[in-house]
Amino acid sequence: MWRKRMQDFSRSAGKSHAPLFAPLLFGVSAQIESITPEAMAHDPTKLRKNVGELRRVLGLNAVYCIAPGEAEAQAIGPVGSEISPETVARQESIAASLEAVHQWQADTSEPVIIAAVHGPAMLLRRLRASGGDASDETSLQHIGRGLAAIVRVFAEAGVHVVQFHDDAPSDEAVELWKGALGTAGNVARFHRVSPVLVIRGGTIDPWPAQAIPCPTREQHPGALSRLHGRAWSAEPSQWSRLPGEEAVERIVTTVAEIRDDIEIGALLGDVRRIRED
Repeated sequence: MWRKRMQDFSRSAGKSHAPLFAPLLFGVSAQIESITPEAMAHDPTKLRKNVGELRRVLGLNAVYCIAPGEAEAQAIGPVGSEISPETVARQESIAASLEAVHQWQADTSEPVIIAAVHGPAMLLRRLRASGGDASDETSLQHIGRGLAAIVRVFAEAGVHVVQFHDDAPSDEAVELWKGALGTAGNVARFHRVSPVLVIRGGTIDPWPAQAIPCPTREQHPGALSRLHGRAWSAEPSQWSRLPGEEAVERIVTTVAEIRDDIEIGALLGDVRRIRED
């Protein structure tokens, strides 16, 4: 059911339903085997077991195969480096995530599988921090191709949603940013994968058509004119009640990854609280 709903979401179709509750939970699941999030992210079996077990404990319908981090920038590389689905799939964390996706595809409970990655503005910032001095146009074209390759390998592996976690671009680079976002978003939609945009720092008005908007209440308090999601705080104690069947949002996620040191018992208490009738 939920997988079909997310496919419909990618096409702005389908009947109204209560939103998929998919807080960005990844590193916290490493607590289950008392390993570091980094070690888990490099081991597909541990990744699948830990993230899957946390999903079971919390009673969720979605799992994350990857969270925004170093992997995307490493896979894309500096401007001028080779980019292809084959090259990005060789990055260690991405390779582990892809194998975990294959394992989840065989899960009879059919969880919605989500890949969360940095968006173009964040990747441009990382490129600049590493010494890249190519123009914004050249850099964002490179980033767009790299994100498209990453989205393609995840889509072909079987994910159902791709979340771009980004900062608002500068006014000067906004059209170039949209181009990079659109390159990756088009690949997602081709595979009937929902490309969801979460903007952590600042906002943008209007939200770009290149991805499905997922604003916070502060960024946009009411319903948008098209299908969208909603981003909640990354602090679970600040979560409110989950919307019901009449919700205008199709997915509720968090504006950033929930910190990996939060106690799972406390997290379970917050999940139960927001679902109380």
